[in-house]
Amino acid sequence: MLLRYNLTTMITPDKIEEWIQEVTERQESAAAILRLIANRLGELTSRNEELLEENIALRSGRRVEEYESRIAHLEYQLNLIKRQLGGELLEEALVSLGAAQAATSVVVSVLVYDIHGRVYRLELPAKELAGGAVLGRLEGELAPGGIPARLLAAPSTEELLFIFTSGRIAARPVTDLPLYQPSVHPLKSGEMSPVPIPVEPRFGEMLACLAPFSRLPLAQFFVQISRKGCLKKINAAMAQSILANHYIGAGIKAAPDQTFELALCGNADLLLLVSREGYLLGVAAKDLPFAVEEVMRLGSSDHLVAALVLSPQASLLIMTQIGKVIHRAGEDLEVVPSLRSKGQPVFSASRREQGVRVVGAVAVSEDDWGVALHGDGQLSLHAVKDLLGSGALDIRGELLAFTAFPT
Repeated sequence: MLLRYNLTTMITPDKIEEWIQEVTERQESAAAILRLIANRLGELTSRNEELLEENIALRSGRRVEEYESRIAHLEYQLNLIKRQLGGELLEEALVSLGAAQAATSVVVSVLVYDIHGRVYRLELPAKELAGGAVLGRLEGELAPGGIPARLLAAPSTEELLFIFTSGRIAARPVTDLPLYQPSVHPLKSGEMSPVPIPVEPRFGEMLACLAPFSRLPLAQFFVQISRKGCLKKINAAMAQSILANHYIGAGIKAAPDQTFELALCGNADLLLLVSREGYLLGVAAKDLPFAVEEVMRLGSSDHLVAALVLSPQASLLIMTQIGKVIHRAGEDLEVVPSLRSKGQPVFSASRREQGVRVVGAVAVSEDDWGVALHGDGQLSLHAVKDLLGSGALDIRGELLAFTAFPT
């Protein structure tokens, strides 16, 4: 009879009478019934404490704040999606203007930034693109501490994460960044236009990268990449906490390694890593670890200069400091079956010994455009199809950085 009783048994007057009758008829059942009652009372006490804590949280406003925070984060992600797709008026714009006219209204922001947090932002309307055009010339030190400035091109509707070597982050819309007016001609000796610092680095930290993240609602996880080839992925479900705390972590094993890049990925994505000395490694995002691990083995003098997600329709364009263009079709790229690989060389050992180095690598299609930062501060615009056809671009001094964007 006692087999009918368990921890979910409700203690009712009828049940108590049944137990009394059981003990009267079989006294050996008393101990088992008392244990049953004690267990049930313990469970009810625990549940009562949980309800009490919930009630206190609701009364104090803590739970309300938690729900409000969740709602605010969902609204934030919805806004990111709207901006990524062109805003709430996208459909009306396409109907009234036509797809071609809507495309010409896109404004691209070209961003040049350095480790001190200085950000040069130039706007480039899509309808004004012209191959070989000089966008301007930047003044000031473009390789502070021997680390060249980096380039990023993104729609002006994009949202950016400022990621610092300490692991601190700050989110800013591109349109909140001040515009920089470059000179087309060199300034006189001693002249220098002030360069905006939208988010000031704190003591002991440097700006590691600017990471577009409007695709966050569509991503499965973040991938942190360090300069020395260590990687770690973080579930996108942690985004609310990361953004609220303004901290994602350094993503390194030990100094002097530093944070280098942050990518948004899904399990089906291919992540490409390219080093300065000309090594290329392709890894499946689904195989990446959730703890920091060395994924690409780099020499003591080598470090990463590019980390990017390659879409199935894109190919890889690699640029060297002498302006040489190296092109790899997507189907020719290998995915390593195991981590801790050196990768495949993209140019010969003799060229490496001659001092050839990679300054950038981007995913492109033939209709895309590229932006180059030259050693003298000049920013130039190039049609990707022209670069693929010529295999090189004319440079001023050495090439410092290269990026690309779709029309």
